[in-house]
Amino acid sequence: MKHKSVADSAYEILIKHKKPLHYREITQELTKIRPLKVKEPYYAVNASMSGDKRFMRIKRGVWGLVKWQYKDANIKYSLTSYCLKDGTMFLTSYMRPFFPKEENTVEITFIDKEGNKIEAIVNNVSKYIVGLKEWYEKKKLKVNDVVFVGLIDYDRKRYFLVTEDETKMEPQDDLSEKIFKILQEAGQPLTYQEICERVLEVEVNEENLFSKYIDNILRKDFRFIEEKEEMWGLFDWLSEIKKLQLRMISSEDNENLKKLLQKVFEFLGFETSIVLEGQVSFILAKALLDYKTYNLIVDAKLSDKKDEKIQKYEHWNELSKVKEETKSDYSVIISPDFDYDKLSRKTDKDKVILFELRWLCNLIEEHDKLPFSLSNLESIFLVDNSTENNIFQLFEKRKILYNKIKLVNIIINLLHENSGKKLYLNVESLTKIINQKTDTYIGFKTVQEYEVEEITKIFSLEPFNIIEKTEMGSIILNFKPELAKERLNKIIGEMF
Repeated sequence: MKHKSVADSAYEILIKHKKPLHYREITQELTKIRPLKVKEPYYAVNASMSGDKRFMRIKRGVWGLVKWQYKDANIKYSLTSYCLKDGTMFLTSYMRPFFPKEENTVEITFIDKEGNKIEAIVNNVSKYIVGLKEWYEKKKLKVNDVVFVGLIDYDRKRYFLVTEDETKMEPQDDLSEKIFKILQEAGQPLTYQEICERVLEVEVNEENLFSKYIDNILRKDFRFIEEKEEMWGLFDWLSEIKKLQLRMISSEDNENLKKLLQKVFEFLGFETSIVLEGQVSFILAKALLDYKTYNLIVDAKLSDKKDEKIQKYEHWNELSKVKEETKSDYSVIISPDFDYDKLSRKTDKDKVILFELRWLCNLIEEHDKLPFSLSNLESIFLVDNSTENNIFQLFEKRKILYNKIKLVNIIINLLHENSGKKLYLNVESLTKIINQKTDTYIGFKTVQEYEVEEITKIFSLEPFNIIEKTEMGSIILNFKPELAKERLNKIIGEMF
């Protein structure tokens, strides 16, 4: 630090704080790092910044960096041959509100990226700004080149002026790497605003010139993922299942999607292989069960145009033939979305199942929590109901099981809460309390007495013996909740 000038030290302090500071605050920070051997240190620091083009006075005594401020130059202006020839800029309707409205000519000051001042004149009668010819020539601007103007201080008549090339900051690849390193160092998802602030090294209170530029990089680079609205993380942080889901959703060709689908069916428990019929390939997914084996023939189909529903399928004959040759029970076409009306005639005739990609994503997410049996999965492909309806029913059955497990937990906790109150509960009163607290237990529906009776009976027996039912019909807990749950987990572990 001792070799750096006062201005250099002040620059680093502002970079560290990422916001404008009063010169007294800057001086106090600076003297913690190095002594200032001058009579008036505040004056010395203030004077060093006022003579350096990197700094900009935001308001009386407060200093920021020019490189922060020019990012707010967001009024786009395309240059004509007249502009270049006369050094002017026409006051278009969207520019007028930002400039002085006096009838006479008014002097204004532009500041460019390097901190240079360009004195110009606003003429509201002729509706143009003049005085920019030398700057245009210096920047070697041509017809149709774009410049950006931004307001610094309306009262002091100060504005930014930068070329379009200067707004690009860094090459996109370099900026992507910078964002990647920022997230790596953070080790957790960051808000979009936090990412912008760390990239631009300044507080961001509203959209600026680079907001869309950074947003575009985040959305196009597959290393980044929006985990929830405005929260960005790294793709590598996701679970393998989440990665698989996202790769399927973002897949852009049928063969790539088919390879991903093969992984999905293997994850669900099927044995898979690729079968060919002419030039067309299909996935053969076998459910190898002891009592019955069923097979699926699966194809992937993406639309030629993004976000467009599938309106036609070219391989009906091949799909039908390979189904027959492999003695498969079901043929399935998987796609993001279908035009069911246009495909229904063929699907009804050939008994082909149209399977939306989002259903498959939901299925593997649920399977990851607790695997489905292959026999349960077959219920999805039965034609008694629509495929979506079949999936809904499968999930509902599972929800009933989850609710029973959740009910065990609720009963244990309620019995523990009431034990200290010497309030003895029977099936009727316990059911009533549970139903009074359904708002507390999010996603839990009203329970019936027979459900509570069933659970208390099962868990009062060996090997559980967690709950005891007295001769008077009262239900009591034999263990503290943590010991009861530990005992329950141990028993389940030993059983399986």
